[in-house]
Amino acid sequence: MYGHFGEGCIHSRISFDLRTAVGVRDYRAFMEEAADLVTSYGGTLSGEHGDGQQRAELLERQYGPTLVQATREFKLIWDPDWKMNPGKVVDPYRLDRNLRLGTNYNPPRPEVEFAYSDDGGDFAHAALRCVGVGKCRVPDATQTMCPSYRVTREEKHSTRGRARLLFEMLQGEVVTDGWQSKEVAEALDLCLACKGCTNDCPVNVDIPTYKAEFLHHHYRSLRRWRPRYAYAFGFIDQAARLATRAPELVNLATQTIGVRRLVKLAGGIDRKRRLPRFAPQSLQRWYAERGGTRNPHWPAAALFKDELRGMLPHDDDAARLEQNSYHFAEFFETFDVKVPRLDGEALLWGHCHHRATGGIDPEQKLLERMGVSAEPLSGGCCGLAGSWGFEKGKYDISMQCGEEALLPAVRDADPRKLVVANGFSCKTQIAQARTGRKALHIAEVIALARARGRKGADTKRPETGPG
Repeated sequence: MYGHFGEGCIHSRISFDLRTAVGVRDYRAFMEEAADLVTSYGGTLSGEHGDGQQRAELLERQYGPTLVQATREFKLIWDPDWKMNPGKVVDPYRLDRNLRLGTNYNPPRPEVEFAYSDDGGDFAHAALRCVGVGKCRVPDATQTMCPSYRVTREEKHSTRGRARLLFEMLQGEVVTDGWQSKEVAEALDLCLACKGCTNDCPVNVDIPTYKAEFLHHHYRSLRRWRPRYAYAFGFIDQAARLATRAPELVNLATQTIGVRRLVKLAGGIDRKRRLPRFAPQSLQRWYAERGGTRNPHWPAAALFKDELRGMLPHDDDAARLEQNSYHFAEFFETFDVKVPRLDGEALLWGHCHHRATGGIDPEQKLLERMGVSAEPLSGGCCGLAGSWGFEKGKYDISMQCGEEALLPAVRDADPRKLVVANGFSCKTQIAQARTGRKALHIAEVIALARARGRKGADTKRPETGPG
């Protein structure tokens, strides 16, 4: 149950068993009884959705035969050959015909890599989650979902469109080549895997997980190599480990025109993208020099908070890891860690995966505890999405995603305001989009306060000063 509760409009999704004859019969009986009940109180059969085939058969109960016949005659004037949307409002199909499922519904249930514990381990059931509400088609950046759709405005790039294609792939009637489907691969290619749909969709469709599942089977079934960028970024940890031996030399080489072009060509990276520079010192080495225990594995917190449980839902160790994993500010707030004072204001931007695994309330509370008045920016995506915005052919769409909300807000911000963004992708996009600003991780804000004192941010572009 969901909907516009403030306006008194509630969407109720009743789970009829439309895969059996008994279930279809019960569905029809309920619809007829509900129609009689609603109209007996002067109500309407449809308040927002389902104005066509789903309820049109019942319209005579609400409007009476005379008005329904008048509507039919009016349609005949403009559509004598019955070519425009037949069977939907006038002379409609029966409401229990042309069902999405029906008594013949029996999709294949392939072996999958993710657990889909909320769907009984059934990928076909996961593909059925979408009920077509279309919240993913909101044209303005008022939510994270779905950044690529807001750029292209194509149904196949919406959460709903992608879910529908996966459903059709399993049905095998329209999309007939299964995991090898080029159409499904094309629709999923522009998915940034931002995880916005996992929060913003009313039924929590998880297209990034479905995309990962599909691509795994897609390339395995085709027995062919993945695109070059998949290997370039898939093995980036090994390349980075080598680069840390001589980061200045590597940076000099990758910023040289000829070498830069060669690296981009070999790695399938868009020619318009600037290659990030390697840090002069690795985090592990920096941490060890300050007395920390060296850890060869630096996982993303989102892995423990989301994907790990998705693959190992019944593993006690995975559950404990999830319960004891914290985002940076979340740790500070959970354990009430003391922070230095810093007067000033900040724009606060949350990485998409951060929003999907807890949100940025702890960041805002931490900044305010420091004395920083934080203005959270909501809606949209930075557009870089890890390696996605680096991939060949995706630069323009990547930047268009960022221009929906984040990048204009950064450009328009008072130069004395800090720009706080914990995500590496977000920081990189801000740096490469000619905003003139450098975004800071919240740890850098704390370091700035410790180095400069309470008034340390009282200057234009405070991120550029010493400390």
